[in-house]
Amino acid sequence: MKTSFFIHLKKKFVRINLDDINYILSVAHHVKIHTSQGVYIPHLSLRQLEEILPSTDFVRANRGTLIPIKKVTAFTNDEVFLGTERFGITDHFREELKRLLLIMIHRETDNSDREDEITI
Repeated sequence: MKTSFFIHLKKKFVRINLDDINYILSVAHHVKIHTSQGVYIPHLSLRQLEEILPSTDFVRANRGTLIPIKKVTAFTNDEVFLGTERFGITDHFREELKRLLLIMIHRETDNSDREDEITI
């Protein structure tokens, strides 16, 4: 399983650990990768990053925002929350988020002895 990838920044390549990514925003013609170490602006599009990142771990909240599933703390019909950060969510991407959250929950419950009822 992929745990990191490299991005090109000016004259060097920097390793980004997937667990360190808080969210990714597309702003004008740039992508900003917000991590626990800082913000990186690589020469990549959001679509290119979406192809690099594992589709089971990252999902779009809207046209310009890519978020890690395991950092989602809550969502409504209009917004998704990652701790104190919140982003608008569209109908199409909300359904994909629900689907991926169910997969993640099943993975977690398969690895535990809990029999909690889960509703999404």
